[in-house]
Parts: sequence; C-alpha cells; structure tokens
Amino acid sequence: MGREPIPEELRRFILTSVRSVPFAEALLLFRGAGGAPLDSQALAQRLYVSQKQAAELLQELLSAGMLKRVPGEAECYRYAPSTQELSAVVDLLASFYASNLVDVTQIIHSVGARRAMQFADAFKLRKES
Repeated sequence: MGREPIPEELRRFILTSVRSVPFAEALLLFRGAGGAPLDSQALAQRLYVSQKQAAELLQELLSAGMLKRVPGEAECYRYAPSTQELSAVVDLLASFYASNLVDVTQIIHSVGARRAMQFADAFKLRKES
C-alpha cells in the first residue's frame, strides 16, 4: 500500500503559510492541546527550542490567525483559527504530518517550490483581473 499523496490544498497551505518545521510543530501542539492555554516557556519546553524562539513562534502564529491571547493571563495563548477553512486545513496538516512526516517536512523546506508557488499565484491573480 503506497502513501497517500498530499492534497493540493494542503500543499498550497504549507508553501504559503508554514514558515518552518518548528512553526508547524507549534501549531499542531496548540491544536492538540484541546484549548488549554500555553505560554512561551511551555512551548519552549515541549518543542525543545529556546524561550526566545518560542516567543517568536507565538507571535508568528498569532499574526497568522491561528491563536488568540487568553484574557487575564500574561502572554498565554490558545488555539483559535480565525476561519473554518483555516481550521480544516490545519486538521488536514495534523493528519498528514502524523502519517507523511518526511513528505510534509520536505515541502516546508522547499524554498524553491515556495517561491514558484508565490510566482504562480501572482501570475494567476494578474490573469484573473
């Protein structure tokens, strides 16, 4: 039985939105936390990264519409995708990350492919205008 190919929707999301493997792992950690709040210290410990890198990941995830700040708790965040579509594609990422780790991380690391996708998107937008 062969591996299931990564759907184009997920490939596009990875190429345009997932900046690094730690970004993906942080996102999936929040998703798997069941709404429990996490701060940079907890994130750093769980991902084996520095607290500075964890704080940067939190800001990236917040800016990307993946997290919300927990009111009344200093620098705590919980998983809260800004749209249903975003939630659905993160669910897809979780599924494929668990079963096709190498394929997913290769896409994340493929800077050339990411640039090509951005170029194609720019061309597509101009063509549709």
